[in-house]
Amino acid sequence: FRELATSRLKVQRANGLFDHHRISTREGIFSGLIFRGILFNTPALWELDNGGFFDSWEAWKQFVLSHEQKGDDYLCNKSAFGQTNGCSHHNAHWFWIASAKLHAKLQEPSITFTQIVANTKGDGSKSLFITFGVLSAYLFAVDLVYAGCIPHPSLQEIAAMIPKLDKGALHGLLNLGFAFSSSEVEVVPTFITLFHHLDCDQKLSPIKKQIGFDFFMLEHSLCKLSR
Repeated sequence: FRELATSRLKVQRANGLFDHHRISTREGIFSGLIFRGILFNTPALWELDNGGFFDSWEAWKQFVLSHEQKGDDYLCNKSAFGQTNGCSHHNAHWFWIASAKLHAKLQEPSITFTQIVANTKGDGSKSLFITFGVLSAYLFAVDLVYAGCIPHPSLQEIAAMIPKLDKGALHGLLNLGFAFSSSEVEVVPTFITLFHHLDCDQKLSPIKKQIGFDFFMLEHSLCKLSR
Protein backbone atom coordinates (compact mmCIF):
# COMPACT_ATOMS: atom_id res chain seq x y z
CA PHE A 1 0.00 0.00 0.00
CA ARG A 2 1.02 3.57 -0.78
CA GLU A 3 2.76 4.67 2.42
CA LEU A 4 4.14 1.20 3.11
CA ALA A 5 5.79 0.81 -0.32
CA THR A 6 9.57 0.48 -0.40
CA SER A 7 10.22 3.79 -2.17
CA ARG A 8 7.96 5.81 0.15
CA LEU A 9 9.44 4.21 3.27
CA LYS A 10 12.90 5.13 2.02
CA VAL A 11 12.16 8.86 1.80
CA GLN A 12 10.06 9.03 4.98
CA ARG A 13 12.91 8.00 7.26
CA ALA A 14 14.19 10.41 9.89
CA ASN A 15 15.91 13.34 8.14
CA GLY A 16 14.69 12.02 4.80
CA LEU A 17 13.47 14.07 1.89
CA PHE A 18 9.93 14.50 3.22
CA ASP A 19 10.99 15.68 6.65
CA HIS A 20 8.92 18.87 6.98
CA HIS A 21 11.93 21.15 7.38
CA ARG A 22 13.64 19.68 4.32
CA ILE A 23 10.70 19.51 1.92
CA SER A 24 9.88 23.12 2.87
CA THR A 25 13.09 24.29 1.15
CA ARG A 26 13.81 24.79 -2.55
CA GLU A 27 16.28 21.87 -2.34
CA GLY A 28 13.58 19.72 -0.78
CA ILE A 29 11.16 20.47 -3.61
CA PHE A 30 13.92 19.66 -6.10
CA SER A 31 14.54 16.35 -4.31
CA GLY A 32 10.80 15.63 -4.35
CA LEU A 33 10.63 16.18 -8.10
CA ILE A 34 13.67 13.93 -8.50
CA PHE A 35 11.94 11.28 -6.38
CA ARG A 36 8.71 11.24 -8.42
CA GLY A 37 10.21 12.09 -11.80
CA ILE A 38 13.40 10.01 -11.82
CA LEU A 39 14.34 7.86 -8.83
CA PHE A 40 11.02 6.27 -7.84
CA ASN A 41 11.26 2.47 -7.62
CA THR A 42 14.89 2.29 -8.74
CA PRO A 43 17.99 0.52 -7.40
CA ALA A 44 19.59 3.96 -7.02
CA LEU A 45 16.89 5.08 -4.56
CA TRP A 46 16.95 1.83 -2.59
CA GLU A 47 20.72 2.14 -2.10
CA LEU A 48 20.67 5.82 -1.08
CA ASP A 49 21.66 6.58 2.50
CA ASN A 50 20.44 10.20 2.54
CA GLY A 51 16.69 9.57 2.49
CA GLY A 52 16.48 10.94 -1.06
CA PHE A 53 17.45 14.49 -0.06
CA PHE A 54 19.94 16.41 -2.22
CA ASP A 55 20.97 19.65 -0.55
CA SER A 56 22.21 21.30 -3.76
CA TRP A 57 22.44 20.91 -7.52
CA GLU A 58 26.07 19.93 -7.03
CA ALA A 59 25.09 17.14 -4.63
CA TRP A 60 22.82 15.66 -7.31
CA LYS A 61 25.50 15.96 -10.00
CA GLN A 62 28.04 14.20 -7.78
CA PHE A 63 25.55 11.42 -7.08
CA VAL A 64 24.90 10.89 -10.79
CA LEU A 65 28.61 11.02 -11.60
CA SER A 66 29.33 8.25 -9.11
CA HIS A 67 26.63 5.95 -10.58
CA GLU A 68 26.32 6.95 -14.25
CA GLN A 69 28.35 3.96 -15.42
CA LYS A 70 25.55 1.69 -14.16
CA GLY A 71 23.23 2.98 -16.88
CA ASP A 72 20.08 5.08 -16.99
CA ASP A 73 17.87 2.18 -15.87
CA TYR A 74 19.72 2.15 -12.55
CA LEU A 75 18.81 5.80 -12.00
CA CYS A 76 15.42 6.04 -13.71
CA ASN A 77 12.50 3.61 -13.85
CA LYS A 78 10.80 4.44 -17.14
CA SER A 79 7.68 2.45 -16.26
CA ALA A 80 7.23 3.41 -12.60
CA PHE A 81 3.88 5.05 -13.42
CA GLY A 82 3.22 3.33 -16.72
CA GLN A 83 5.45 3.71 -19.74
CA THR A 84 6.82 7.27 -19.78
CA ASN A 85 8.51 8.72 -22.85
CA GLY A 86 11.56 10.81 -22.11
CA CYS A 87 12.24 9.64 -18.56
CA SER A 88 15.94 10.19 -17.87
CA HIS A 89 18.23 11.41 -15.10
CA HIS A 90 19.13 14.25 -17.47
CA ASN A 91 15.70 15.78 -16.75
CA ALA A 92 17.01 16.85 -13.34
CA HIS A 93 18.29 20.06 -14.92
CA TRP A 94 14.71 21.12 -15.64
CA PHE A 95 13.54 20.00 -12.20
CA TRP A 96 16.19 22.20 -10.59
CA ILE A 97 14.85 25.24 -12.44
CA ALA A 98 11.23 24.22 -11.76
CA SER A 99 11.92 23.75 -8.05
CA ALA A 100 12.51 27.48 -7.54
CA LYS A 101 9.19 28.36 -9.16
CA LEU A 102 7.24 25.67 -7.35
CA HIS A 103 8.82 26.56 -4.01
CA ALA A 104 7.69 30.17 -4.51
CA LYS A 105 4.20 28.95 -5.45
CA LEU A 106 3.97 26.98 -2.23
CA GLN A 107 4.48 30.17 -0.20
CA GLU A 108 1.15 31.56 -1.41
CA PRO A 109 -1.25 31.60 1.57
CA SER A 110 -4.28 30.32 -0.33
CA ILE A 111 -2.61 27.54 -2.33
CA THR A 112 -4.72 24.41 -2.82
CA PHE A 113 -4.10 20.78 -3.64
CA THR A 114 -5.82 21.08 -7.02
CA GLN A 115 -3.74 24.13 -7.92
CA ILE A 116 -0.50 22.26 -7.17
CA VAL A 117 -1.58 19.34 -9.37
CA ALA A 118 -2.39 21.75 -12.22
CA ASN A 119 0.83 23.70 -11.68
CA THR A 120 3.05 20.61 -11.65
CA LYS A 121 1.46 18.73 -14.54
CA GLY A 122 3.64 18.98 -17.62
CA ASP A 123 2.00 20.91 -20.43
CA GLY A 124 3.82 20.33 -23.69
CA SER A 125 7.46 20.04 -24.62
CA LYS A 126 8.37 23.41 -23.06
CA SER A 127 7.26 22.39 -19.57
CA LEU A 128 9.87 22.44 -16.82
CA PHE A 129 8.05 19.49 -15.22
CA ILE A 130 9.11 17.24 -18.05
CA THR A 131 7.46 13.74 -18.05
CA PHE A 132 5.06 14.81 -15.25
CA GLY A 133 1.60 13.82 -16.40
CA VAL A 134 -1.49 14.35 -14.30
CA LEU A 135 -0.86 11.12 -12.32
CA SER A 136 2.70 12.05 -11.33
CA ALA A 137 1.54 15.57 -10.47
CA TYR A 138 -1.26 14.16 -8.31
CA LEU A 139 1.06 11.73 -6.51
CA PHE A 140 3.58 14.49 -5.81
CA ALA A 141 0.81 16.72 -4.45
CA VAL A 142 -0.24 13.90 -2.12
CA ASP A 143 3.38 13.62 -0.96
CA LEU A 144 3.29 17.34 -0.13
CA VAL A 145 0.04 16.98 1.83
CA TYR A 146 1.47 14.16 3.96
CA ALA A 147 4.60 16.28 4.55
CA GLY A 148 2.48 19.21 5.74
CA CYS A 149 3.46 21.54 2.88
CA ILE A 150 -0.03 22.16 1.52
CA PRO A 151 -3.49 21.93 3.12
CA HIS A 152 -5.30 18.62 3.12
CA PRO A 153 -7.90 18.68 0.32
CA SER A 154 -11.57 18.00 0.90
CA LEU A 155 -13.18 14.69 0.03
CA GLN A 156 -15.05 16.51 -2.75
CA GLU A 157 -11.73 17.75 -4.18
CA ILE A 158 -10.23 14.26 -4.32
CA ALA A 159 -13.43 12.78 -5.74
CA ALA A 160 -13.30 15.36 -8.54
CA MET A 161 -9.74 14.25 -9.34
CA ILE A 162 -10.81 10.65 -10.14
CA PRO A 163 -12.32 11.31 -13.60
CA LYS A 164 -9.56 13.84 -14.37
CA LEU A 165 -6.88 11.25 -13.64
CA ASP A 166 -8.76 8.69 -15.76
CA LYS A 167 -6.60 5.96 -14.24
CA GLY A 168 -6.97 2.93 -12.00
CA ALA A 169 -9.33 4.43 -9.41
CA LEU A 170 -11.90 5.24 -12.09
CA HIS A 171 -11.54 1.80 -13.63
CA GLY A 172 -11.88 0.25 -10.17
CA LEU A 173 -15.21 2.00 -9.61
CA LEU A 174 -16.41 0.88 -13.04
CA ASN A 175 -15.21 -2.72 -12.66
CA LEU A 176 -16.87 -3.04 -9.26
CA GLY A 177 -20.14 -1.73 -10.66
CA PHE A 178 -20.21 1.30 -8.34
CA ALA A 179 -20.19 3.64 -11.34
CA PHE A 180 -21.48 3.08 -14.85
CA SER A 181 -19.80 5.98 -16.64
CA SER A 182 -16.69 8.12 -16.26
CA SER A 183 -18.65 11.37 -15.99
CA GLU A 184 -17.80 13.62 -13.07
CA VAL A 185 -21.48 13.97 -12.16
CA GLU A 186 -21.63 10.22 -11.48
CA VAL A 187 -18.10 9.45 -10.25
CA VAL A 188 -17.83 12.21 -7.63
CA PRO A 189 -20.88 11.25 -5.50
CA THR A 190 -20.05 7.55 -5.95
CA PHE A 191 -16.53 8.00 -4.57
CA ILE A 192 -17.82 10.13 -1.67
CA THR A 193 -20.50 7.57 -0.76
CA LEU A 194 -18.01 4.70 -0.91
CA PHE A 195 -15.56 6.54 1.32
CA HIS A 196 -18.20 7.31 3.96
CA HIS A 197 -19.40 3.69 3.89
CA LEU A 198 -15.89 2.32 4.48
CA ASP A 199 -15.01 5.01 6.97
CA CYS A 200 -18.00 4.07 9.14
CA ASP A 201 -17.46 0.30 8.91
CA GLN A 202 -16.11 -0.68 12.34
CA LYS A 203 -15.33 -4.24 11.23
CA LEU A 204 -12.63 -2.87 8.97
CA SER A 205 -11.01 -0.72 11.67
CA PRO A 206 -7.89 -2.91 12.18
CA ILE A 207 -7.17 -2.98 8.45
CA LYS A 208 -7.87 0.73 8.05
CA LYS A 209 -5.49 1.56 10.88
CA GLN A 210 -2.77 -0.64 9.42
CA ILE A 211 -2.89 0.93 5.96
CA GLY A 212 -3.60 4.51 7.09
CA PHE A 213 -7.02 4.73 5.50
CA ASP A 214 -7.97 8.16 4.13
CA PHE A 215 -9.16 9.74 0.85
CA PHE A 216 -5.84 9.03 -0.83
CA MET A 217 -5.70 5.42 0.31
CA LEU A 218 -9.15 4.77 -1.11
CA GLU A 219 -8.06 6.15 -4.48
CA HIS A 220 -4.89 4.03 -4.28
CA SER A 221 -6.83 0.89 -3.27
CA LEU A 222 -9.22 1.27 -6.19
CA CYS A 223 -6.19 1.45 -8.48
CA LYS A 224 -4.97 -1.87 -7.11
CA LEU A 225 -8.40 -3.44 -7.62
CA SER A 226 -8.44 -2.40 -11.27
CA ARG A 227 -5.31 -4.39 -12.10
